[in-house]
Amino acid sequence: MSVFETPDQLYGCIGGLLNRMGADPVVLAELQSLKLKVKFTFHDPESSIFLTVEDGTHSIHYGETCQKPDIELAMSGDVAHYFWMGEINVMQAITKQQIVASGSLGKIMKLVPLIKASIKLYPQHYEQSISSIS
Repeated sequence: MSVFETPDQLYGCIGGLLNRMGADPVVLAELQSLKLKVKFTFHDPESSIFLTVEDGTHSIHYGETCQKPDIELAMSGDVAHYFWMGEINVMQAITKQQIVASGSLGKIMKLVPLIKASIKLYPQHYEQSISSIS
């Protein structure tokens, strides 16, 4: 059984985490130095999230968009969940093609501090999101 049965569950958990980033002081500090457009493409369930980070702020778009990303990360919903739980080594997942990354390696590396800060928020956010969806 998949972690996320529907796109709405994935959006509530993964998208909700991305929305919460600006409320956390550690993550907010990481946002200040970034200017990126990232597209997360998921399968199982089919869905996508477009994250724009610029001038210390961020915005989220759910579903397809005509915007061109600097980076695209494609993975299953389960891999996304375990990635944000901190249970997947990103470089190993990319090597095993559990995560397919497109775009500049330099820009992908700029995401690392933001990801590390956000991973600390996800377990509690996931529990709250799942209990409110169920």
